[in-house]
Amino acid sequence: MLDLPKPGIRWLLVCVLLVGVFQPKPAEAFIEVKQHRMQCSSAFPCPPELQDRVNFWIDIYSRWDSQDAVLHDSVVPSRVYKVIEGRACGRKGNTAFIKDQKKRIAAELHTLAKKIDRKSPVNSAYQQHLLKLFPERSSTDIRRAAGDIRCQSGNRDGFMAALRRFGTYGPMVRRVLVKSGLHRDIQYLPFVESSYSPKAYSRVGAAGLWQIMPATGRDLGLELDATVDERLDPEAATWAAARYLKNARKTLTVAAKAKDSRVSQRDLSPFVITSYNYGVNGMRRAIKKMGPDYMQVINHYRSKKFQVAVKNFYAGFLAARHVARNYQRFFGDIQPGRPLQYQTLVLDRPVSISRVQSVFGLTETQLKTLNPALTRFVWHGWRFIPDGYSLRLPKRQSGWANHVARLRMLPSETRRGSSVEYTVRSGDTACGIAAAFRVDCRELIAVNGLNRKAMIRVGQKLQVPGKGRAKSGVAERGRYKVQPGDSACAVAARFGVDCDDLLAANGLHRGSVIQVGASLVIPGTIPTAPGGSYTVGKGDSACSIARRHGISCDALLAANGLAKSDLIFPGQTLTVPGVAAPGTAGQHGPVSESVETVTYTVVSGDSACRIAARFQVPCRRLITDNQLGAEALIRPGQSLAIAGVRADLARSYAPPTQATTPAAPTATQKSNADAAWPKMADTGGDRSGSDLSGVSPLDRPIDLSVQRSAVDGRTLYRINVEPEETLGHYSDWLRLGGVESIRALNGFDASQVLASGDALLLPVTDAAHQDAFERRREEYHQVLVEEFKENFEVTGSEEYKIESGDSLWVLARKFELPIWVITRYNPELRSGPPRAGRSITIPRIRSRQG
Repeated sequence: MLDLPKPGIRWLLVCVLLVGVFQPKPAEAFIEVKQHRMQCSSAFPCPPELQDRVNFWIDIYSRWDSQDAVLHDSVVPSRVYKVIEGRACGRKGNTAFIKDQKKRIAAELHTLAKKIDRKSPVNSAYQQHLLKLFPERSSTDIRRAAGDIRCQSGNRDGFMAALRRFGTYGPMVRRVLVKSGLHRDIQYLPFVESSYSPKAYSRVGAAGLWQIMPATGRDLGLELDATVDERLDPEAATWAAARYLKNARKTLTVAAKAKDSRVSQRDLSPFVITSYNYGVNGMRRAIKKMGPDYMQVINHYRSKKFQVAVKNFYAGFLAARHVARNYQRFFGDIQPGRPLQYQTLVLDRPVSISRVQSVFGLTETQLKTLNPALTRFVWHGWRFIPDGYSLRLPKRQSGWANHVARLRMLPSETRRGSSVEYTVRSGDTACGIAAAFRVDCRELIAVNGLNRKAMIRVGQKLQVPGKGRAKSGVAERGRYKVQPGDSACAVAARFGVDCDDLLAANGLHRGSVIQVGASLVIPGTIPTAPGGSYTVGKGDSACSIARRHGISCDALLAANGLAKSDLIFPGQTLTVPGVAAPGTAGQHGPVSESVETVTYTVVSGDSACRIAARFQVPCRRLITDNQLGAEALIRPGQSLAIAGVRADLARSYAPPTQATTPAAPTATQKSNADAAWPKMADTGGDRSGSDLSGVSPLDRPIDLSVQRSAVDGRTLYRINVEPEETLGHYSDWLRLGGVESIRALNGFDASQVLASGDALLLPVTDAAHQDAFERRREEYHQVLVEEFKENFEVTGSEEYKIESGDSLWVLARKFELPIWVITRYNPELRSGPPRAGRSITIPRIRSRQG
C-alpha cells in the first residue's frame, strides 16, 4: 500500500489544485483589441474615427481562428467582452452555449451599471475589465450595450488560406482592375467577400469570388442558366465587379456633387466600397440625406437595412488590405498558390463533358478547376457544354492542336428522346434529376418504385421516362386527367382554383375518392378561342365571362336561355357561342355601360389590388379614394367605396352578412378575384395528400409555366414574378434583345421595381416561344436549387410567427436564407406578402464545407 503524503503536503496539493480549478483559463482571458498603425493611400482614406473598427477587424483576420468566438459590442466593435477558443459562433452544438455566454455578459453589464448609479466599488476582476471598456462610465451606455452583444468568429486560418488563393487569382484580378481603370487596392476586396474563394457560396445565395447575387449577376452581364453560372468564373465575375464599381462611382459622384460640389474622389471611395455590400441606391439615399461625409453616415444614418455588416464593410476592407500587405508580420512565410495558366478553346457546337474528358485525356477534377462556371447539369451529363463556350484546358508546351482536330472530326452528339438510364451521383435527388430531364417527378418515382421520400443512393441506376413534363396548359383546355397520388384539393391548388369550386364542378364532395385516369373539370378556365363550353368559377358573372371570350353579354345569355337577373354558380357549365347570334343585340338592346359605386366589405385574405382587379378598376384609384396610404393596409370588416364599377359587376357582388365571419383562407383557398387567370400554385404542394409530401420542399417542382387567357379576342400571356428574377431575365429567356417591349406591354417606366408575386404580361408570340421561355426559366431556378444543395444541407425546420413589419426581404436577412428558399417552404408567399400573425416554416441549414 502506498504511503500517503504528510498532512502539510496534502494541504499544499489541495491549494494548488484549487488554484488550477478557479484560475481563469487562457481561452477565456480578458483580451483587448490591439492598436495597429496603417499606411493609407491617396485613393482610400483611413478616417481616424474609424481606426478602432479597423483594429478590431485586423485582429479578427490575424489573431483569432475560425473556431474562436469573439463576443463584442455590435455598435462599438472594438469593445471586446470575451474571447472563447474552440466555440465558433453559429456552429452546430455551440448555439445554446453562445446564447448563455451573452446572457451572462449582459447580466454583468447590468450589475455594473447599477454599481455606477449607486457609486458602489467595482471589485471583481471581470467587472473592472468591463469598466475599462467604458471610459466615460455612463450607466446608460452600459445598459444599452447589454442589449447589443454580438458574436463574431475569428478568421486567422481562413485568411492564411485566402493568401494562398490570392497567389492564384490575384494576378488576374489586378490585370482586370488596371484594364478597367480602377485602383489596384480593390484587389483586397475579395478577402472580405469570399476569402478569395471562387467556390464561396453564402447562406443568402451570393456566389463566387465577388459574392454576386443571381439577379445582380444578370444586371452585370453574367450568364446564369442550366449549363453556365459565370458568377463562379473568377475572371468573368471580376469583370462584372469592375463594371459595378465603375458605375457606382459615377452614380455616387453625381449624388455627392449635388450636396457638396467640393467633394473629392478620395472622399467618395468609402461610399463606393460600402455600396458593394449595401447597394448603390442605398448609398445614394444615405448621401442625399446626410451629405458626403462618411463618418456622419456611419454614425447617424438610420435605415432598416443599414446595419452592422454595412457599417463594418469599409473598415473590414481597410483591415484586409493592411493584413494582406503585411502578411509576413502576422503569419510568417506563406507559400502562395501558382497563378492560373490555361489555354482556351471556343466550342463551335455543343459537346458533352464525357467526350471532352475522353478526347483530351483529362479528369473531371482537372477540368473543374479551370471551368468552375460549368454547372452540375453539365458535370452530371444532364446537358451539353453549349456552343460558344470558352473551354479552358491546362497549359502545355506541345499544345492541344491534334486533340482539337480530333474533337471537330467527331459527329455531333444528340440527346435521346426515349427513356434513358441514369446513374445517381453524389448530391442528386429524385426530383432534381426529374427536373433536369424535364419529366414529372411523380412519374420518375413511380417508374423506379421509390418510397414516399423518394430516397436514392449514389451508384443507383434510375430509369428516366422519355416524355416531357405536363404543362399547366391542361387547365386552359378545361380538364385534367388524375395522376397517381393526386387529391382533389391538390389538383385545385395546382391550377389556383378553390377546392370547393372544383368539387362542385365535378359533382364531388370532401369525402369523395377520385380515381386515377378520371377527367376533372377545372372551373374558371378559358378556351383559347371563342366557342365550346365554360365551367363557372368563383367570382364569375355572365358578362365578365362573355367579355373574356370576346363576345357580347347578350349573346352568352341568349345561348344559355338566361336573363340578366338570373344567377350563375361555381361548377355550372355555360355554352359559349362561337359568334354572336344574329339579331341578338337588336332583340335585347346593347349591353349597359353604366357604372356604379360599390360598398365592399373586406374579408380575410383580401388586398387592395386584388379587390380592384375583381371589380376591374385601377388599384391606385381605389387606394386614393379610400385614403389607404402608401402601405395600402386594409383589415377584415372594413368598408371600401369602389367607384366606377360596371353595373353588371356591381350586381354580381353579394356582401357578407353581419352574422358571418369570413374564415382565413388556406394556401388552397386564396381569393380568386380574377378568374380569367389561374392562380400560381405549388405543383408539389398539397401537404395533406400529394405523393410528394415526403420530399424536401427544395425538390418539389413548382409551376413556373406561363398563364394564357383569351381576353377581348386576344391571347394574353402572364406570369407571376419569382424571387431573383428581373426584366432582364425575361428578355433573355424570350430572346427579345431588351426590356422595352415588356415595359411597354405592362405600362412600366424605368423606375418600376418588381416584387415577388407581381403579375407581369409577356410579349409571347406563339406556343413554341412560350415553351422555350418556360424551359429557360425552369432551368434557371433549378440551377439555384442545385447550387444551394451542393453547399448546404437542411437539418430541420422551425415554425415562425410573422411579426408586423416582416417582409420577404426582412425574413431573408433575419434567418440568413435566400428569399426563394423561404417561398419554397411556404408556397403561399409566392403570390402574396407575409401576413402578421400567420405561422410559416423556416428551414435550418448547415454548410457542407463545415
